[in-house]
Amino acid sequence: MKFLHTADWHLGKPLKGRSRLSEQEQVLAEILDLARRESVDCLLVSGDLFDSYIPPPEAERLVFNFLAELVGRGIAAVIIGGNHDHPKRLAALRQLLDPLRVYIRPEPARPQDGGVLELGRDGEIARIAVLPFVPERKVVDFSKLLGPEEGWHEQYGDRVSRMCELLTAGFSSSTINLLVAHLYLHGAATSGSERAIHVAQPYAVSAARLPPTAHYVALGHLHRPQEIAAPSRTVYAGSPLQLDFGEQGQQKRVVLVEARPGRPARIESLPLASGRRLRSIQGALAEIEARAADFGDDFLQVTVLTEGPAPGVSDRIRELLPNALDVRIEYPKGESPDQSAALRNLPPEEIFRQYYESHNSAPPPQALTALFRQLYEEELRAAD
Repeated sequence: MKFLHTADWHLGKPLKGRSRLSEQEQVLAEILDLARRESVDCLLVSGDLFDSYIPPPEAERLVFNFLAELVGRGIAAVIIGGNHDHPKRLAALRQLLDPLRVYIRPEPARPQDGGVLELGRDGEIARIAVLPFVPERKVVDFSKLLGPEEGWHEQYGDRVSRMCELLTAGFSSSTINLLVAHLYLHGAATSGSERAIHVAQPYAVSAARLPPTAHYVALGHLHRPQEIAAPSRTVYAGSPLQLDFGEQGQQKRVVLVEARPGRPARIESLPLASGRRLRSIQGALAEIEARAADFGDDFLQVTVLTEGPAPGVSDRIRELLPNALDVRIEYPKGESPDQSAALRNLPPEEIFRQYYESHNSAPPPQALTALFRQLYEEELRAAD
């Protein structure tokens, strides 16, 4: 049987305020075309369909249109929840989509309650164990759900490892055995674009604890494509687009897995071509102006090197490079004077404007400034 592994779509995620829905639509069309061209039996999506708990309707439209095309081509799908997905929103779709062989599993479940799925073709059976993201605050609850309370006293990584062991206990030499999970393996390489709190040590799981009986372990959560040394072939598919400037230079891909019972799986990376590249550049203003034609359609993070404060340079860069999403000015700094006295002499709205611009390289939108003014005035009235 053939499987196509992808993860971390983060649909609806903008970049520095710039919508990327058109790129996201293009890359989903490319993934769909690869699934059709390779005649895959099942698509594996290892979590983070969406970028936020409440995704914009346009992002949900992309998913539903994609799934409709997938069903129309007779391709099954196994989709698990990630740390960015709202479990209840995904769970609402389960009864509707299960009969169409689109299996959405937003939260951990016992094997008999949907934690293990079986797909068949030409006499072969694929047994697919699924482990969606487990929040630290709920790891004990899910541990009790999957097994007896006694013994569930270990740290997070140990508990999640035991969940994997329970879910994969039914793997056998006569079946194709897959584990689909959204987790952070200790020692795996991050990109800086993941949610920092969820790729820290408390969430780390030991790769050595993964099941040795799996043909393939399909992971999501980390955006950098990579294979991890583990008892079974273990792969992060990575995000299909460069999501932030920490991912620049990464070749995005999906993973084609061909497996048969009793034999090692054949694994192939299929590169993706959709989406704009992200690039960081730096230099003096004159150097950047001379190279402006070289940057094409890339989204840019620009650092302008100057000898001192340079009013108007950020505006000049954005005028010259419309795809410059982040503009920074760097110059040698002497001893930093105490700015507190200067700030005390500024109106609160001006302090807010300077703070916002220093973090976003652009002035705050008028609506945000108006909201700040309203909140500040309400606070003043309350103080009176």
